[in-house]
Amino acid sequence: MYVYLNECGIVCALGASRDEVRDNLFAGRAGVQPSTDCSPGRALPLGQVRAALSSVDHLPAAQRSRNNALALAALAQIRPAVDAAVARYGAHRVGVILGTSTSGIAETEKAVLHKAAHGTLDEAFHYGQQEMGSPAAMLAEQLGISGPAYVHSSACSSSAKAMASAARLIRMGLCDAVLTGGADSLCAFTVAGFSALESVSAERCNPMSANRHGINIGEGAALFLMTREPAAVALLGWGESSDGHHMSAPDPTGAGARLALTDALRRAGLAPADIDYINMHGTATPQNDAMESRVIAELFGCEVPVSSTKPLTGHTLGAAAAIEAALCWLALQPENSRGHLPPHLWDGQPDPALPALNLVPPGATLGRPLRHVASTSFAFGGSNAALVLGHAPLPPIAELLPHSGKMVLLDSVVSAGDDDLCAQVAIRPDSMFCDGAAVGSWVGIEYMAQAIAAHAGWLARRRGDAVKVGFLLGSRKYEAAVPAFAVGAVLHVHAHRALQGDNGLGAFECRIEVEGRTVATATVTVYQPDNVNEFLQGGTAV
Repeated sequence: MYVYLNECGIVCALGASRDEVRDNLFAGRAGVQPSTDCSPGRALPLGQVRAALSSVDHLPAAQRSRNNALALAALAQIRPAVDAAVARYGAHRVGVILGTSTSGIAETEKAVLHKAAHGTLDEAFHYGQQEMGSPAAMLAEQLGISGPAYVHSSACSSSAKAMASAARLIRMGLCDAVLTGGADSLCAFTVAGFSALESVSAERCNPMSANRHGINIGEGAALFLMTREPAAVALLGWGESSDGHHMSAPDPTGAGARLALTDALRRAGLAPADIDYINMHGTATPQNDAMESRVIAELFGCEVPVSSTKPLTGHTLGAAAAIEAALCWLALQPENSRGHLPPHLWDGQPDPALPALNLVPPGATLGRPLRHVASTSFAFGGSNAALVLGHAPLPPIAELLPHSGKMVLLDSVVSAGDDDLCAQVAIRPDSMFCDGAAVGSWVGIEYMAQAIAAHAGWLARRRGDAVKVGFLLGSRKYEAAVPAFAVGAVLHVHAHRALQGDNGLGAFECRIEVEGRTVATATVTVYQPDNVNEFLQGGTAV
């Protein structure tokens, strides 16, 4: 059974909305900026959330923290879907499993400073603000959820472990839906602690560089609605290990990291060659980068695209795994048809002691949709976690179409979502309408029509309904930039539902791509009555 990441809300240094984060991510615009907010008298690069957060004054005093404000900001982006899940499954069948490492420590700092200045703690302070379980308890109360609600706190692997726990709850049948992810907020305590370990860089962090000097601390939250309901992205696998090598340093052999990755691949049923991209833990500390790069090179080789997104977001500690999973989730969405990849920002000076990994430059694409990605998190005390996200296997194209035999023109479905489908077809000498050398570009409209029909069939199967017949009413402005599709070409046929009426009428924006280049476009109008037999017999479709 697969578990799916149906919705995602994210707030971090890259932005306070999903669209803003996506745009800044793929443009390679770093959110890490110098600040003295957590280190008075010493400017340090921080991954701060600069957008104004909603007030938490409506919460009980024990829950009024910036950490919880970040969690609420991520929740607001997906609140309707979460509320719908609670209504559908029942409050007792929905859980809240999160990761954090700071909780409300920032509020404790302010209270202590107030006491030093005035002799008493700030009246707004409540000891409960720093409880690790606060964000899960707060979200459960705000949503009226009575299922399992708890927090993982294992430093940088916290929210990866939370997502693995959420998946287990669903697969064991204890929950039908789980709100999962992580939240962490900046505070002077954290910055001072990592500074004492000589792990904080005075410049923007520089992972995999010969000039790397350590991390930049960040903050943020990412929340997912996880269910069994099929969606564009599934949590295919996860792996966890604990090597206990050292309180703060990773095992230089990478044994625990390797175990977490291989276990995630095994659970996903994938081989290393199936992974299109790896989001590295990539802290820019000398020891982590040395260990991680060797493990990746040994398991995956040096060709797979990899990047650390911490120069973009900062190291968000307990929320890091969830935020980085959210960046992967964005890259896996159907609209990322060219496979834009999260870039690796650094000074371009490789460390000759490290394997020469394929670090993603800004603007790089696969030229096709991503299928499967991995994300790693390696924490203090040897707490390791790896996640594999991707597209769950889709049904054969023939099971999605009301056609049969040779009338099925497409080979397979690459990805599918609520409003999008991407299908693939390879032009062969025996392809229908092929003259032995090519298929006329006019056939492209037929490929588009079948992609639209496959989308309707995919939605029907997801609902548990039978695949129904629909009608292609017409197309506007079918334009092809090539006269024919040559034998050997692999076409990606995209259908995006731009309009859907209650009466069964719909409109799709379609395009065909070859090697990432659009070669044909059209707007296609379709009609799918509820009762096709009555419609064909001249009656009124219900």
